[in-house]
Amino acid sequence: MAVINRSKPYKKENLEKLHAAQLAILKDFHEFCMAHKIRYFAVYGTAIGAVRHHGFIPWDDDIDVGMLREDYDRFLSLSHELAPKYRIMTPLKNKDYSCTVTHLQNKDTLFVSEELKHQPFPMCIDLDIFPFDRVAPEEKASIKQQKRATMLGRILFLIGTAHPYVATQGIKGRIQRTVCTIGHGVLKLFHVSPAYVYKKYLKAATQYNHTGSPFVTSFEYAGGIKDKVKAKDLFPLEKVMFEDVEIMLPHNNHEFLTKVYGDYMEIPPKGMQINHSPFLLKFEGAEVLRQDRGEI
Repeated sequence: MAVINRSKPYKKENLEKLHAAQLAILKDFHEFCMAHKIRYFAVYGTAIGAVRHHGFIPWDDDIDVGMLREDYDRFLSLSHELAPKYRIMTPLKNKDYSCTVTHLQNKDTLFVSEELKHQPFPMCIDLDIFPFDRVAPEEKASIKQQKRATMLGRILFLIGTAHPYVATQGIKGRIQRTVCTIGHGVLKLFHVSPAYVYKKYLKAATQYNHTGSPFVTSFEYAGGIKDKVKAKDLFPLEKVMFEDVEIMLPHNNHEFLTKVYGDYMEIPPKGMQINHSPFLLKFEGAEVLRQDRGEI
């Protein structure tokens, strides 16, 4: 079983075109949110890029934004007002989509990663949206909340792919990849749908949103509890320039990024400069580029 290369560099002109296409989505998203008074903020690699590079991390190839759940729900309720070229992807909107992260896609493009090239759902140049939910007030309950959300998120992903990226090398890595392949087969055998698992994931992630718990996090990844922050400290949001687009950062951006990455201002070594290794790439009005033909 091949191990996916997640640090494969792009041709310079293609990465520049990709960044321009993603910036166009970000600009439209920002203007839409401002027009409807929807609060959002850059997170993860996009937030690092904003403060460390004043734009994209040079090798990065996606855009990440976060929203409190109430803002996310309002965004979804108004998303029909987005330009026709845009599509929202969740398991509740596309029966084959098997990921917890919400995608705002440009339908006139393609971005099919090496890892997901056999998926049945459409994959395009997009923007990733991470809803932030309330963390259980008690530590024991919060750990249980994270474990359940993480487990369901992984099951959801396994429905769509038999060969997910596994960082572990050697015998342990091979065992983990084999378990994933078997798990995928079992889920397909019993016809477990992405929507079914996603609803259970949402129940775990949102179950404490009514409690007024001060801490929030994104449960889309296993480190959510470690990286929790106080919801009130996200605000007031701050405007910054990202390349030539105005975006919003959380008020506690330094605290948040330090929790997630430690010294986020330090440039990681080459081997840690990870991207999404596209197998197929298409820009608006252009031909499809293929990695296996050396075109990306």
